[in-house]
Amino acid sequence: MLFLKRLLLLSFFAGIVIPAWGQGKALTGRVLDSLDRPIPYANVVAINQSTQKIGGFGISNDEGKFKITLNPGSEYLLRVSFVGYRQFELSVTEWDSETPFLITLEQADTELGMIEVVSELPVTMKGDTLTYKTEAFTTGNERKLEDVLEKLPGFQVDENGEVKVQGKKVDKVLVDGKTFFDGDTKLATKNLPANAVDRVQVLKNFNEVSPIRGLDNNETLALNIQLKDGKKNMVFGDLEAGGGPKERYLGHANAFYYAPKLNLNLIGGSNNVGEQTFTLQDYFRFNGGLAGLSSRSGSRVQLNGDDIGIPLANRTNAAQLNTHLGALNFNYTPSRTWRHAGFLIGSASKNKLGSNSFRTYLNSGENVQETLASASEVENASALGKYSLTYTPKEETYVRYSAFGKISDISNINLLQSNFGQNQQNLASINSRNPYAIQQKFEWYHAPSERHVFSTELNWERKFTDPIFDLTTNLKPILGLAIIPDAEQYRLIQSQELRTGTLEGAFNYYYILNPTNHLNWSLGYQQFKQKLEGELNQDGSDEEFQAFDNQNEFGFQDLYVGMTWKTKWKKFIISPSIFAHRYTWQDQQFENELSYRKILALPGLYAKWNIKSNRSLTYRYQVEANFMDIQKLAQGLVLQDYNAVFQGNRTLDNGLFSNHNLSYNHFDMFSGLTVFGNMNYQRKRDEIVTSTDFAGINRLLSLQNIEPVNETLNGDIRLDKALNKFKFEVGGNWNAFSTNLLLDDLPAQNKQFSQTYDTKLTTTFFKVLEVDFAYSFTTNRYNSGNLENTFTTHSPRIEIDLDIFKGLKLNADYTYNTYLNRAAGTQSDFDFLNAFLTYRGKSSPWEIKVSVWNLLDTRSIRRDSFNENLISTFSYLVQPRYGLLTLKYDL
Repeated sequence: MLFLKRLLLLSFFAGIVIPAWGQGKALTGRVLDSLDRPIPYANVVAINQSTQKIGGFGISNDEGKFKITLNPGSEYLLRVSFVGYRQFELSVTEWDSETPFLITLEQADTELGMIEVVSELPVTMKGDTLTYKTEAFTTGNERKLEDVLEKLPGFQVDENGEVKVQGKKVDKVLVDGKTFFDGDTKLATKNLPANAVDRVQVLKNFNEVSPIRGLDNNETLALNIQLKDGKKNMVFGDLEAGGGPKERYLGHANAFYYAPKLNLNLIGGSNNVGEQTFTLQDYFRFNGGLAGLSSRSGSRVQLNGDDIGIPLANRTNAAQLNTHLGALNFNYTPSRTWRHAGFLIGSASKNKLGSNSFRTYLNSGENVQETLASASEVENASALGKYSLTYTPKEETYVRYSAFGKISDISNINLLQSNFGQNQQNLASINSRNPYAIQQKFEWYHAPSERHVFSTELNWERKFTDPIFDLTTNLKPILGLAIIPDAEQYRLIQSQELRTGTLEGAFNYYYILNPTNHLNWSLGYQQFKQKLEGELNQDGSDEEFQAFDNQNEFGFQDLYVGMTWKTKWKKFIISPSIFAHRYTWQDQQFENELSYRKILALPGLYAKWNIKSNRSLTYRYQVEANFMDIQKLAQGLVLQDYNAVFQGNRTLDNGLFSNHNLSYNHFDMFSGLTVFGNMNYQRKRDEIVTSTDFAGINRLLSLQNIEPVNETLNGDIRLDKALNKFKFEVGGNWNAFSTNLLLDDLPAQNKQFSQTYDTKLTTTFFKVLEVDFAYSFTTNRYNSGNLENTFTTHSPRIEIDLDIFKGLKLNADYTYNTYLNRAAGTQSDFDFLNAFLTYRGKSSPWEIKVSVWNLLDTRSIRRDSFNENLISTFSYLVQPRYGLLTLKYDL
């Protein structure tokens, strides 16, 4: 019955969008110069003479060919332009798709004409900068920057605001050339008003430090959002407020000011409807720009994440979301040589999560299954800020100082009910911490001549965290792993304090041999210190748990020297490198100290084949030494969960990983085809892996270097094709790993193969209805010894954007999910329908909106996971149906 209802709903949507298919007609041609040589990247624009709007446009490829799609029956002015050539114009009313136009451009006589032409073109390319004139792609109904970017060829924006261009992740966002909140893509895409955006520039190989521009192999990708002239020297933005049944509310404000010397951005908001502009996960990923200088040379100290034990809530797994945000970003340039920049972000959240899970433990016993019900409440209040001062007295010199700090108060209250065999255990736990971090960074770059460039970078950081784990249970916990005195009710309190200090420095000298060759010598040093204190107590007992005591100090030093050679030959760039490291580390636990010393040579290679101007193949290879931190060495026991105890291993050595990455990029405006793909292969020798000893469902976890080689292979590929009025996307990603480890002191091998395929078709009907048809399929296969399970999810989706009548607009999306657990032979179906009705009068700054999320009132979804000692399948509670009436005003 449920399936029939959903089928009728899908049929209703299909009935809306199938009335007619708008057909266009292709106009093709070729652009040549006076010597009959093809001109690539010439802009071809067809202007409808009756509406004076762009009817279609294209860009010529390497062979000078172009193709645009136009609606027949109108007269068009065909305009072909390219920098340095006179503009070509031709009136067109009838054309044959099979007969291409042959267009010859003549060289221009003045520079002025070139500047005028470039300002009108929808897409231009100059060097590594690709510029989109956004009005050629948008309809005017877009609300935020993310809506604009989704309309541009080769762009992808995910639900978290992360942006990819031609398959590559955007690393930084600028607005009018100035950094926006440390370059954060999410804050930019979710808040910048669409009506303020004039152009979007894709800056490949971005580096704001001019002395070393083009010398490294980072390939940083940045977006520069150019604002409309009417949005400068004035305050613009929007205000939004709304409310609904069951005390639902939303308030949001954006205010922006851009002037030649001063830029200000203010973002504020509070809601309980799941709109998360800044999350706890965002707090953890903000690092203030501390570069990790040693990681560039192949060294890495693997630190435990600050979010261990804290569930990260989002719309897909939370029953209730309450978020609050206040953020200020500024850029002040009093003169050409000085620039001040920084931001302040304050956030708070209170989220509730609930789940039921079925766990299969990978032990050798007969009873390996547990059901677990969980209800969590996560509260967080955090603040972070950054200030940087940049001094550029001349083009050859760049100096910058940065200071960054963040602090947070985090707690997670969790109620659990575990059923294992004949035992039912009721538990309550509190995970809390007050972490903070302070960082400083100094950078100096100088090019005294064309052949010589020098740079110095210094990083300093102090971090602190004090996790407290408070566990209450009706049954004696961690049976078989520790001696716990008898009590009517058991309450264990574990407290820890971890202090981390880092000092890094790197000096680089670049010697420019000629325009296609240069050498880079590097000298660097890293000093890493940690101190850990921890203990466990039982409420109501004087018992001393000495096995859980930790008083440890750890020091790590890395002194390295390296050389990199970079050469360009025709269409190839090749850059091999070698770094020699001298490592020393000391581990002191109570009065016992151990010290180690090691020398390693870590090679690397960067190679790029620019097959054509719009097609490239890039390969990266790096041998990486992965080292332990103090938490992996501490031999005092640590209570990690209600049924898990961890013990470090002082004899751990580093792992040695060989990393291979291959990426392909193809972007062709002529054919409307974009193809990009990535493949990563990692071969891990002496990897530090988890060993697990079981006592029922209780686990003693430890670490050791494994002799067999572990491997990881993952990749993704995506194809976008524009065809007449259709845009078609298809893609997939794969992740496979094979890990050798120990389970109950026996060698074991865990394998996972996950794959996701998705496809999407976008089209427009009668210029008023845009429809997205999408489908995704995910399968996860987990294997450990004799245990194997496969989980699959099918998710068809339809999304509509309908202009009903004179400013009245309907947006709706419907997703149906079928989740299959093959081992159990069970199937779960869940679906979501959201609808949004918006009205805005012509040229009015006011907008009224009615929103209804989860119209079908779905209460749970299904997920699965796999780690070194168990397979889990979850049923997560999600937010019920709720509605909201909002009013928005554009400043």
